[in-house]
Amino acid sequence: MPQDKPVSKELFTLAFPVILSNLSRVLMSVVDVAMVGRLGAAALAATGMGAMLFWGALSLVIGIRTGVQTVASRRLGQKKYDQCGTALHNGLFMATVYALPMSLAGWLLAKDFIPYFINDIKATPLTIEYSSIVFLGLLFSAYSFVFQGFYTGVEKTKIHMNVSITSNVINVYLNAGLIYGSEGVKLFFSETAPPLAFLSHLWQWTTFPAMGVKGAAIATL
Repeated sequence: MPQDKPVSKELFTLAFPVILSNLSRVLMSVVDVAMVGRLGAAALAATGMGAMLFWGALSLVIGIRTGVQTVASRRLGQKKYDQCGTALHNGLFMATVYALPMSLAGWLLAKDFIPYFINDIKATPLTIEYSSIVFLGLLFSAYSFVFQGFYTGVEKTKIHMNVSITSNVINVYLNAGLIYGSEGVKLFFSETAPPLAFLSHLWQWTTFPAMGVKGAAIATL
């Protein structure tokens, strides 16, 4: 099949920001694991199980994202630009209807359903603490998926890429401070990334306690 260079270039221009956006999300998860892993096996198991449950709940929003992307793209091709926004608004409404009650359920009921998935004297309480917090952010993560579908549909993939990369970098920085505290964050940066050790000074304006797994969950919000 012959290749069409202009089409290939256009596809790459649209796809590359999406690739970077998704890659930044994966790298953020890897960094999270590396940070929490320093706290021990129980903390690592707690965040791993909590993240799995969170992404399991969030995965249902992928269908909404695909729908918004499809409709917005079609309306863009038809030059019905106002209806592109209508697709976004409807997608956000559907995401709210699903994610808001799911978020509240995860926050309120984590202590009831987590023991069915993990039964360890150390890991279970940490998993409950982590999951109950990260589920509060389910609605905002659902909105992020919907916006990704919209911006992909209207061929503005760089917007979501910039937002994703920026938010993930902030998440990693907050992780370091909230997990290890104002004193531990200095040691973390000096041991793992000496060139970035200066970043720890921003946490020195006050004495901030190490929050461990709870800090990782708050940073994820």
